This record gives sequence, structure tokens and C-alpha cells, in this order.
Amino acid sequence: MISFSNAQFQLYYKEKFGEILQDLNKRRFTIYRLFSFLAVVLLMCILINKVFELFVLTILIIGFCLYGFIYVSFLWLKFNRTCKISLTSFIMKFFMGTPEISNLRYDVNQWLNKKEYLESGFFSDNISVYKGYGQMEGKVGDITFRLSELQVLKNGKMDGRLRTQFEGFFLHGKLPFKTSGAAIIWSRKEKHAVHSAIKQFTWLGAENKDAEQPNQLFKSLFATYAFPGTSAGTILSEEMMEMMAGFIQKTGRSIFFSYVERDIYVAVSAPVNLLTMPLFKKFKPDKSILTFFELHHLIFSILQEFEIHH
Repeated sequence: MISFSNAQFQLYYKEKFGEILQDLNKRRFTIYRLFSFLAVVLLMCILINKVFELFVLTILIIGFCLYGFIYVSFLWLKFNRTCKISLTSFIMKFFMGTPEISNLRYDVNQWLNKKEYLESGFFSDNISVYKGYGQMEGKVGDITFRLSELQVLKNGKMDGRLRTQFEGFFLHGKLPFKTSGAAIIWSRKEKHAVHSAIKQFTWLGAENKDAEQPNQLFKSLFATYAFPGTSAGTILSEEMMEMMAGFIQKTGRSIFFSYVERDIYVAVSAPVNLLTMPLFKKFKPDKSILTFFELHHLIFSILQEFEIHH
């Protein structure tokens, strides 16, 4: 398992994040005040027009306010990008403090493509909307990876309404060795939602391997499918199975894992844009940043454990 703990990160958070969060909050309040000022001016303009019927002046002020709102929207988009890049960079510095993780970099304009998402085997190809929110690259041991925040929507079969297929963090890694066989592990609570994907995997020759899982808690929380000859009990270490099961019990989130030949995929459900500050709601940085850390700690630990045990 990756050699750092929540307690170590919380200490790092207290020491390093105070100044940057204070600066980001100041910029956020500046944008909020500008938005509030424009809203008040627009409201007063409407009231003045009703009372005094100054139509031409009203049109000019409304035009000014509309231009102002466009400018504020631009500032808000720019601020969100800065916020995400700054906080992600600070967290990456902590990750790289351990020898297992190296060469981390982040690009807010890149994300995993739809082809890689579907090649994981986690979900069916019934995709209507596919959005990405940045990409982290790097290495865990000798495994190179790319990790993105994704939001994927699909059309419901019955009513055609858009529904969430996946929302959270999705990783595609390249192993330094070729594995034999192939396996996919789904959170059991998602089994009905991913029925089509399971059916497609079994059509390729995979079998249900739940009976081979030695960890009873893990077996109750995850559905395991693999090709014949792949031992389910050796896919993940006992320590990793306990960590994944404990994470689900604590958070209620979903975890997906698969591998085939040199490719490994890990996905964990979570709200997108954890590290962006809302304009009108209170931002709880300790909760959002700790959640971001815990998700990545789990994902990186899965990569490390898989490389060690294979």
C-alpha cells in the first residue's frame, strides 16, 4: 500500500493550504461582490424605469449590466481553472513525497477519451454525453497512468431521459509486463446498472468468479468476472480487498477494476469538480480536499498492489 496516511496528509493540509485557500477566497469574494453589484444596478434600473419611464437610459444601463455579467462569467470560469490547477498541484506535491509515485503532472485541458473509457469493459456503449474535467499523468512504481474526472450520461431505455452512467475519477494505466487472462470487478450495487456490460464480457468467454473470492466481505460488496483459468483469489491481494471493501463501507461510493494484457483500469464514483469553489454556496475545503486525497490514495494503492503481486 502507498506509504502515507490520512493523518500525514491532514498535517500537510494545515501547514501548506492556508495561504493559497485564503488567496482563492479573496478572489472568489471579489467576483461575488461584482456580481452582486451588477444585480443591484439592474434591479434599480428596472424600478426607475417603472417609476420615471426613462426608456433610453434604462436600455443603456441594461446593456452595461449584460456586458458586466458576461465579463463576470469569464472571470468565474478563469477562477475555477486556477482554483483546480492550484489545489491539484499542491496535492500532487504531497503524493510525490513518497518514492512509489513520480512524474506527476496535470493538464486541465486534457482528459481520457471515450474509446479508453469503453475499453475498460465497465459500461455499455450507450453514451449520450461524455465530458472530461482535466487529466493527471504520472507513474506508480513502473506503471504509467492517466487519470481524469469524467461525467458520462446515457439515455434511459424506457423513457429516453438522460441518466448518469458514471461520474467520478477514471484511470487507465499501462503495465510494464503482460498479464495472462482478463478480469473485471464491479461494485455489486451497480450490477443491475451494468448488466449489458457484464453480458458482453461473458459473451467473450468470461465467467462469474464470486465463489473463488476468499474474502467474504469483499465477495458481498463486489461482483467478479474473469476468463477461465484466471484465479479470482489472486487478482488482488488480501490487503487490497480489505482496503476496497472498507472504502465502500465508509463512503458508499462505487469502485470498478479491470485488466487485460498490459492495460489496467480503475474507476471510483465521486462528484466532479471537487476542487472548484462554488460562487453562492459555502465551500468546505477540508472535506473536498480530503475526499480528493482519499480517492487518489485508493487508486494509487490498487496500482501498486497489482504490480507487486503480478
